[in-house]
Amino acid sequence: MNIIKLLISALAAWLVGLVLVAVSLYLSNDGADFTLHDFMGFGFLLLPASALLMAFVYLPGLLWLRRKSLGGQARILLPLMCGLAFNLPVFGFLAFLIGRKMSATEALLFMLTFMFIGFAFGLGFIWSQRPEARLA
Repeated sequence: MNIIKLLISALAAWLVGLVLVAVSLYLSNDGADFTLHDFMGFGFLLLPASALLMAFVYLPGLLWLRRKSLGGQARILLPLMCGLAFNLPVFGFLAFLIGRKMSATEALLFMLTFMFIGFAFGLGFIWSQRPEARLA
């Protein structure tokens, strides 16, 4: 496993989530109230949460699935498992917060964001597992 590629994948996955949040914030009211403070606030909220998920949920789960997989066709399922199945506790927690601490649209936005972060990290994990081509 190439650690540098894995770190690049984690950063790219976080950026995918951040872009999704920025686009949805911008499109939600035609960019009228979109400020840099909103963007930075979501970015700094996503950074520790996604880093913890990647380090303690996605990566161990993907390593375990890679060990249990039967072949190359099972590698296609890794990003889907990372985006959907590994995020089920996060989805449940965010659903619990609806009406208590956040609105339904905020919770759904965070659910979608973590789903995309997981999917992007799963794709990056597959990319980091590929052997590098050696020059003769």
